[in-house]
Amino acid sequence: MKATSFRRPLVTVLSTASIFAGGSCLRSTAPQPPLVQLNGTWSYTGVQTGPVRETLTGTLTISRESGTSFQGRLDLVAVNSQTGENRVLGGLVSGSESGSKVIDFDASVDVTPRRHVGQLVADTISGTWIGSTSDGSVSSGTFRAER
Repeated sequence: MKATSFRRPLVTVLSTASIFAGGSCLRSTAPQPPLVQLNGTWSYTGVQTGPVRETLTGTLTISRESGTSFQGRLDLVAVNSQTGENRVLGGLVSGSESGSKVIDFDASVDVTPRRHVGQLVADTISGTWIGSTSDGSVSSGTFRAER
């Protein structure tokens, strides 16, 4: 028997296997329907409890959803509770939602992102957030976003 008679079936089997294996790795890049409808404008309020107490007011805008992920923007005014001094914060938002309606997102409104984790109930998301800077200081607080 010639060695080539074994090679042809082996090549056919390997080619077929690679087609099936490669096909299973492909994922759609088209937007997927969201699990929860978050798109739109939300009224954002919050409190920074540390290191300096500030009240936070502004707008959370979710502009894009696909499957469990979403993107948008958060624009805030932070008012120092002791001095009354204002500072304007704003940046991009990127996050995800779970089947249990837990909303988890990073808002790049400061030097480093602030991670928000909250629970969606009806048209309200409420929870806590935390952020840290390169010098090691940590800021944290609570938030509430309502439609």
